[in-house]
Amino acid sequence: MSEADETLEIFFAETEDLMRSAEESLLRLEGNPQSTSDVKEIFRAIHTLKSGSAMVGFSIISDYAHVLENLLDRLRTGQLTVTKPLVSFLLEDLDFIRGMVERGAAGEPEADAGIIRSRKAQLNRFLGMDAIPGAEVPGVAMVERKAPAPEARIKAPAAPRATEKGAPAGKAAEEKEAEHVRFYQLDLKFRTDLFNSGQDPILLLLALADMAEPVDVVADMSHLPTWEEIDPYSLYIGWRVIVKTTANPEEIEDIFMFVRDDNDIHVEDITARYKEGVDLSVGERPLGEVLLERGAISKRDLDEALSQQKRLGEILVEKGKIDESTLKQVVDQQEESRRTYRKTSVRVDVEKINHLVNLAEEIGISLSRLQNILARHTEIYGTELDVELENLMKVNREFQERVAQVRMFPLEGTFRRFQRIARDTAFEQGKRIHVNLVGVDTELDKEVIEHITDPLKHLVRNSVDHGLESPEQREAAGKPVEGLIEFRAFQKGGMILIQISDDGRGLDLERIAEHAQEKGFIRPGEAVDEANALEIICRPGFSTKTEVTAMSGRGVGMDVVKTEVERLGGSMSLTTEKGKGTTFTLSLPLTFALMDALHVRAREQSYLVPLWGVVGTELYRPAAVKFFGAGERVYLFREEYIPIVELSRVYAIPETSGEQNPERTLVFVDTTRQRFGMLVDHVLDPHQVVVKSLEGNFKSVMGIAGATIMGDGSVALVVDLFALEEMFFSRPTARSDA
Repeated sequence: MSEADETLEIFFAETEDLMRSAEESLLRLEGNPQSTSDVKEIFRAIHTLKSGSAMVGFSIISDYAHVLENLLDRLRTGQLTVTKPLVSFLLEDLDFIRGMVERGAAGEPEADAGIIRSRKAQLNRFLGMDAIPGAEVPGVAMVERKAPAPEARIKAPAAPRATEKGAPAGKAAEEKEAEHVRFYQLDLKFRTDLFNSGQDPILLLLALADMAEPVDVVADMSHLPTWEEIDPYSLYIGWRVIVKTTANPEEIEDIFMFVRDDNDIHVEDITARYKEGVDLSVGERPLGEVLLERGAISKRDLDEALSQQKRLGEILVEKGKIDESTLKQVVDQQEESRRTYRKTSVRVDVEKINHLVNLAEEIGISLSRLQNILARHTEIYGTELDVELENLMKVNREFQERVAQVRMFPLEGTFRRFQRIARDTAFEQGKRIHVNLVGVDTELDKEVIEHITDPLKHLVRNSVDHGLESPEQREAAGKPVEGLIEFRAFQKGGMILIQISDDGRGLDLERIAEHAQEKGFIRPGEAVDEANALEIICRPGFSTKTEVTAMSGRGVGMDVVKTEVERLGGSMSLTTEKGKGTTFTLSLPLTFALMDALHVRAREQSYLVPLWGVVGTELYRPAAVKFFGAGERVYLFREEYIPIVELSRVYAIPETSGEQNPERTLVFVDTTRQRFGMLVDHVLDPHQVVVKSLEGNFKSVMGIAGATIMGDGSVALVVDLFALEEMFFSRPTARSDA
């Protein structure tokens, strides 16, 4: 791959991150219009996009981002007010930019000139014709702020060199020490009359230097009056200090114990920004932003420099705004930050990770086969080799788990996307909503996330469209006019549960029953309750809407959701209460890569039962069985009668010529919806396996989630517990499909 291609790949990946960050900030801003941090985050994302797109040659995107940046600057400086129409307009602009990036990635022109002119005209009309002077390259007047003179900055002392005598003894000692080192940023703004209270800020800074090593110290001179107005007994200077220390936050704050209450003292732990002692955030931000933050230049200096077609640093030095040593110091720190970031992070293709998972499985199979061989020849190899082989198998298991963890991603990004969908759907229908996100740090396999995107999209739209009432209806029902949609994720056993809830009208079970009878899904007079409502609304072609709209009415959606979730080896359930709301719960496998399973045999065929569903095993006691109906039977397990199935009969495995095992075993399973027992011949050891798809190598088989190769070279089938449950408890006719 050429350097240019690599640069483009980095640009596309970073642009997606920037767009997602800006969208999340916009959604938060809509709920909290006073959030200046979200406005700054959006501005930073668009500003970074503008620079990046210009660097890789996407001038149309860069130019449009510049227009949008001017609007955001007016928002940032308080010249514009945050409103819902403004947020909608900005969300549309983000989608427009995404489209331009996608076309650029495909080698097409980013956008037609006429479309760009139309979009800019919309932007001008939104703000008012005089809001942005200039049609093609608009500019916005900035608020002038006093800049601290370069000589007013207090230089941080150089880090002391470690002598041989004082150096830590060995790499281990250095690593141990590094684990306890933390970085803090202190923003110190004192009262003007601080000296009258007997306090001296310099003594406080010296006390801080005794406890921590200064990394960077910048004096804030923006409140310094003119020479004629200076009062020698007043304090006009503040400081921003970054230190490195092993002290905890309380110890740092104790230094300012006597001035903390009536002065603006803020201590923030910024250790997460540092890798190998380098501030990674410096490399992420433009040079001008870093210089502005450090007080080296003013906003006016920055804007004047950016308006010229020359490198920012050169312009500032030429105009005498900063000296070359200051510029070199910041540029060197940025380069070091970027080098450190490149060393500590890497983008990896998912296919490469999948290949590693497969290789780890092949190693595991070979080790298992070798272990089986040694078990037959212990008199030759002895026990020492067995111990080493067991250690190798432990290392390989950990290797498989580590690789699988790389595929795991938090659900925050997914939830934020659906927050946008919910918000847009409600906006189109004139509904007011608040979206609550819970458990966004819950991690799920990237492949699973990709497969559930469309199902979740359907559920979100259904919750807003079918679930939530209009503001007038909610007010009449005594509810808040703003509806609530909640996305919740949490782990239960080996499954991830994702819930989408609304506080709307709930499912109208009587109306569902009427439509189900009309379509022949249920018999006349048959009731619909929570237990069978989901099965009915997930039937292809079912809808309670009498009119077809852009959102619903065609009877397409819920059947797709259920099919896709079950194809993943998951399940879906619902709870609903009329007038109170509805909750859809998706139960999904944690990962496709690895599975902990119980190895069982039935008529010499090996099966693997997912351990997350196994609740116990017991030797089969015929006396505990009760028969009823057409050969149906239940078994007493832990003071509860539960249905049992014979696994070999499920898959029509013929009987062997040998005698049937007299000591058969029941494996009891709980899928969270149904408990049942599986009758097998033998229960063997649990295994951690990589599941291979049958569909890709053979064909789809109902009740089987996949297969894997065991240590003896035989193939074991992985039981799909949800499909097995449906075959025997939801759709009796499905038994013939097996």
